[in-house]
Amino acid sequence: MIRLKQLIHEMTDDDLQRILKKIRSKQFRLFGQGDNGRVYEIDGEDKLFKITTEQDEYQVAELIVDRYSEFSTFIPVYYVDGNNMYVMAKASDLSGMQRDNIDQFVEKYKNYARSEGGEVSIFDYLDADGARNTDVRFVNFLRALQRDVQKTGISNLDLDLDFKTDNIMVWNNKLVMIDW
Repeated sequence: MIRLKQLIHEMTDDDLQRILKKIRSKQFRLFGQGDNGRVYEIDGEDKLFKITTEQDEYQVAELIVDRYSEFSTFIPVYYVDGNNMYVMAKASDLSGMQRDNIDQFVEKYKNYARSEGGEVSIFDYLDADGARNTDVRFVNFLRALQRDVQKTGISNLDLDLDFKTDNIMVWNNKLVMIDW
C-alpha cells in the first residue's frame, strides 16, 4: 500500500523530464563541491544534481534511487544516469545544536578509531561506547543508518561511509546523509 506521504515526495515522470530538460539546457548553478564531485542547484527547483567521480558513491545512489521509504537515512535520489550523475532532493542545514552533537560524536569516534588501530566503523564505536552521553535522537538516526547500510548489501560500506558533519543535513524534518 502506498502512503500519501510517500506520494508527496515522489517525482512524476513529467517532473523528472522537466528537470532533465533544465539540466540539458544548463539551467543550473554550482551549489557546492567536495573531493569527489560537484553539486548543482537546478533553477526554480528544490532538487539538486551531483556529478561524482567516486564509483562507490554512485553505486549507492543507483541502489537507493526511488527507494526513500526503504533507505530513509539517505537523501532521496530520484534519478541516476547510468554513468556518474544523479538527481536528489535538496536538504536544509543542521541546527547549531545538531551540528555540535555530530561534531562531538565524530571527534570521539576518531579518538576511538586511533586507539583501536584504524579499521573501525562509526557503528563499531556506537556499539562500544558512542551511545553514552550522545543525544538519543542522534543515536536513533545512527541505528537507522546502520540498518540502511546493512540493507544495501555493499561490502565494507560501513567502513567506507564518508561520515562527517558536512555530509549530514535535514530533509523532511529528519537527519539524512547527503554524501556517502
